[in-house]
Amino acid sequence: MIIRNVTVIDGQAAAPIADAEVVVTDGRFSAIRPAADARPAAGEDPVIDARGGYLVPGLWESHTHLSGHAYSKPENKRAEYISQLLTDFLNVGVTSVVNLGGPLDIELAVRDYRSTATDAAAKLFFAGPVFTGIEGWPVLSDPKRASIAYQTDNADVAYRQALELADQVDFIKCIYDDEPGAPDKLPLDALKAIVAAAHEKGKKVLVHVHERTDLEEAVASGADGIEHAFRPQDPSSTAEAHDVAALLAETNTYYCPTLVTWEQIANNGDAGYLRQLVDEGFATHEDIPQITSRPIYGREFPRHSARESRVRFDYAMRTLALMHDAGVKISAGSDVAMLLPAPPVALLRELRLLAKAGLPMPAVLAAGTRHSAEKIGQQTTSPGTITAGSVADALLLDADPYADIAHLVDRSHHIGTLRAGRPSWEEGHPTA
Repeated sequence: MIIRNVTVIDGQAAAPIADAEVVVTDGRFSAIRPAADARPAAGEDPVIDARGGYLVPGLWESHTHLSGHAYSKPENKRAEYISQLLTDFLNVGVTSVVNLGGPLDIELAVRDYRSTATDAAAKLFFAGPVFTGIEGWPVLSDPKRASIAYQTDNADVAYRQALELADQVDFIKCIYDDEPGAPDKLPLDALKAIVAAAHEKGKKVLVHVHERTDLEEAVASGADGIEHAFRPQDPSSTAEAHDVAALLAETNTYYCPTLVTWEQIANNGDAGYLRQLVDEGFATHEDIPQITSRPIYGREFPRHSARESRVRFDYAMRTLALMHDAGVKISAGSDVAMLLPAPPVALLRELRLLAKAGLPMPAVLAAGTRHSAEKIGQQTTSPGTITAGSVADALLLDADPYADIAHLVDRSHHIGTLRAGRPSWEEGHPTA
């Protein structure tokens, strides 16, 4: 397949290629070249006229939890349900989804289901159960949640569990928060052992943190990515952000702030926030009754207060640009969709917030594509870029995303997606 009359934004540092020709062979990009170097189509290869559109890498949701959405379904329907969620992600331009923790049996079942499914859907990458302390987050004291985590206070046991798990998952996730020495906090020596085991197997480790100290200890332990914006000790000062930025940049550690998580928890129960989402195109008036009828609506989140979440959100929004300027590699993830209509919309909201926080558009796109792929070690075959040899995942837009973030996150500007070389826009965009 050849796509012509398109501007390619490859997701790297290179300038956009105007009036380009993109060749897809066997589900991968095989050539990206200027129209001046265009070649006749070979055989019966279809040629698609992109009509002056903009082709960007397929978006990545680098931090979500799909398994929780499936618990209300019968056990034999859960894989199919999550598969439908992956299709929903693809419909908003998200070609890869990173599930940061859930029961391993469900995630393996989804992978098996997708291996024979014929419909198009986003590709799933998953961590399986997370590592946490005894009755630590997210298990707490609920035995029904035991399957979503390895609860441990022993480094040797954690090491062996991580070695076994690494053979079945795409990366490993650890929860490292709460007070030092608390029974529900993963011990530091266990965290180090898990990282060592994962790296021995060639797998990345992402660490959920709370305080700056958690972040620093996770980085010192060899974490590849930090999940969630940390809570500052002094919200009035940017000094901590400067220090953290220097550390993350120096160690090449990825940072996923999940801005939309803290925004939602901070505004849970606030009708004005829902009106804002409607005004900015992330919900409709018809969505509001469904959102307000959810059991979590207006109730305190079990781990983080609205006040704390407001501090984390405001501080991250104020300091994320300086982190980018310091060279921190930021990735985009939404975590939860408490007050958003659906998980895919939460990722689009996260991209909007990254732009609001002052990240330039190339950095926003990198956060939602390349950096998210690199964070879990997928840069070889699924790099989140439009480059020769990589899986042909892309989003076709009708306007320049570098000119306005709305051109990327407003679905009215989405022409269609390309997932492993399979286009979704044949009917709406005729062949040349």
